[in-house]
Amino acid sequence: MTVVSYQEYRELKARCDAFEAWRGERRSYRPEEIPADVPRVNNEDRSKIELFEFVNDKPTHYFLYVNADKCIATNFMGDFLGRVEFGRAWRDNFGGMRVAIRIHHAINGVKYAGTCFKSAGNYARVKAVKS
Repeated sequence: MTVVSYQEYRELKARCDAFEAWRGERRSYRPEEIPADVPRVNNEDRSKIELFEFVNDKPTHYFLYVNADKCIATNFMGDFLGRVEFGRAWRDNFGGMRVAIRIHHAINGVKYAGTCFKSAGNYARVKAVKS
């Protein structure tokens, strides 16, 4: 997926913000409950927003997903964020498998290092590191 333009990002963000304002404290809803004047937002829209912010805001801390077979980091929709290098694996006090990871060149130009929680679903917590 390519990163959207600033104009498209602003439009998507405005739609998403309007939807979230309607949703308020609700944790669930039925589609027929959404009023006609509230814009619909899907996961692809949210993914475009997340990708734009990842590239332009360069977060210092981030949660992402790791595809171990392809050695890549992705967002929740599978959009490529960078190549993953795996380090040593270990087990935590509860028996869960963790693996040290490093992303040398994320698509935003930042280097990240962190932990992949393999036994919990291949998500990782990373933070920006200096060279």
